[in-house]
Parts: sequence; C-alpha cells; structure tokens
Amino acid sequence: MDSPASVTLEELPDSETLEKEAQAIQDKLAEGGSRIARVHWGLTQKTVLNGLKDCLGKIDPIEWIGKGWGTAIEVQELARQTAGKPDAEKELPLAKHKFPVVLHPIVTIHCDPIMLPPLTFTLTFEAKVDSAVLIIRGGRLAAIEAAKMSASATLSYDKRELKKIELDPVPLCRPYEFANGGLVIATSP
Repeated sequence: MDSPASVTLEELPDSETLEKEAQAIQDKLAEGGSRIARVHWGLTQKTVLNGLKDCLGKIDPIEWIGKGWGTAIEVQELARQTAGKPDAEKELPLAKHKFPVVLHPIVTIHCDPIMLPPLTFTLTFEAKVDSAVLIIRGGRLAAIEAAKMSASATLSYDKRELKKIELDPVPLCRPYEFANGGLVIATSP
C-alpha cells in the first residue's frame, strides 16, 4: 500500500545515479575555490544511512504494527462493536502474516547557489508477525498479547537497494498496553 506521506531529507546518500551530479557540483564549486568542492560524497552517504538507522531507532515498532492492524476490516468491525463502551472488549487472534508500508521520501540537495532536482526514493517498512491476539476495547486497539513479531526497513533508489535494516524479533508474553487507552481505529458508519 502506498502512502501519500512524503519526507524531505537534508542530506543525500551517494549512488551510481548521482555520481555525475556530484562531480558537476564539485567542478562548479572548484571554479570559485570553494572548500565544499572537496566534500567526500561517501561520507555523505554514510551520514544519511546512519540518520535512517537513528530515525528507525526512535520508532516504536509495536505501535507501527498496531496502526497497520487498525486498517483491517475485522479490527474496524470490532472497534465499531465496542465504541462508546469503555469496558467492552473483544479479542481477535491472528495467525502468521506480514504486511508492508511503502513511503516515497523526496530528497533535495541545496548547495548554494546550486539546487539539484528532487529525487524520489522508496522506503519500505515490513512487519512480520508469527502470532498475536489483539484486544479491542472501547473502540480502540488497547493491547496486544501473546505476540511474536519483527520488522524491517529498506531504502531503495529506482531498483537498487541502498540499505536494509532488520529489527530483532520481539516476543510479547505479557499484554502490551498502548498509551492513552489505545490506538484510535478509523471506522465508517
């Protein structure tokens, strides 16, 4: 499923498709004796990929997976059945499954006075779930029990994979309670 969300990164990883542009920038800046013309683009790539890893480290994978489940018709139906009743609770056992979320970050480089055209990357998040029991309470996804799951993120440009990060599997023996009474589940009347 494609998302309309977009992200603008401040820096750009080096790739085969950007080598010519990088050299053109360096040549243009070198004409005026600029120090930035001597930038090592490999370091820029490493910085961006480390930024991706840091960003992913701040994401709660369980909440991210929970938001994905909130789009399922079965979960929305249970949310409708329990909406407006804070103590009403329904369980939904899940079997082994996976689901991806695809984003298209748009990267721009500004190196005054030069501005390169924006480039569109693909960032794919994928959740892999071995088992889980969802607890829907009061119209919200309130908790997850008896779950074993993992997640990964892959950054690509065109058909070239630039970086893949896999999170360690997360086993949940005790219920994982979402904050603020649970995740809001969009339901239609």
